[in-house]
Amino acid sequence: MNDKYKTGVRFNHPFRILETLSFVGEGVGAALFIVSVLTRQLAIAALGVAFVVVAVLALRTHLGQPTRGWRAVSRLSTSWVSRGTLVIGGFLASATLSVIATYMGVNGLLLSMLALAALTCAVLVMLYAGLLLRSIRAIRFWGGTGLALAFPLHSAATALTISIALIPWLPGGANRSPWLIPAAIICLLLCLAISAAHIMRLESSAGTRASMNRLLAGDLRFQFLWGAGIFGVALPLIGLVTLGLFMAPEDLANAAWLLAAIALSRLYGDFAYRHSIVIAGAYEPIMPQTSNRIAVSAAK
Repeated sequence: MNDKYKTGVRFNHPFRILETLSFVGEGVGAALFIVSVLTRQLAIAALGVAFVVVAVLALRTHLGQPTRGWRAVSRLSTSWVSRGTLVIGGFLASATLSVIATYMGVNGLLLSMLALAALTCAVLVMLYAGLLLRSIRAIRFWGGTGLALAFPLHSAATALTISIALIPWLPGGANRSPWLIPAAIICLLLCLAISAAHIMRLESSAGTRASMNRLLAGDLRFQFLWGAGIFGVALPLIGLVTLGLFMAPEDLANAAWLLAAIALSRLYGDFAYRHSIVIAGAYEPIMPQTSNRIAVSAAK
């Protein structure tokens, strides 16, 4: 009787380190471009484009066969991979042209249209990874809206901390962007809240229990709790709150090493969070194994 309802699970294997790196690079790069528009810093925009280029190259290196890349956009109506490929390509094209146009001093309608197109694609790129994982119904650990919200929030938090580390060295940056530190603090707190809500609201199943066991007590415990929690959220929060309370924006250049450490800690934590969530995903059979055997027997 009990055997009828036993369900085996298998953990996610198709997604590896390079796929996680591509998720981080795409999301953070798109968020950096958005920050660059708000701060009017061309260097941050160029860095955002570079992040996305590296992410795409990492994924292509893993997948291979670049001559068949056109197939990635051949199923827009059904595939999130196709949709993601399209918006990432659109972002790279429009953002690159926007950076070049700004550098060359182009103004007016053309620059506004390029910036608007790049911003629209950037938002979609930030949402893409979470929506892709959510669309894989066989892995209930990735279901719900929590993960789809957490991924873009983590991208935004990482982009803000990187921008804070760069802004003191850019023309007029410190005086023009006093809102960056409060925005990063709020974003980190939202990352913590939404990520916790995603875990707490998981559908109860054999797969989600196996995933949580790996995250909290298994082989992913150090990466998830220390990498994502301590290095990714706690240390950046402590550092940014301290800087916000005791240092004026124009004096941030005096804390260059601390800012760099915060940015690197946050970047590692972003990767650790996504990688542990991706690897912990467990596939679950749609039907009990016994039911499958009954169906096969009936067919015979």
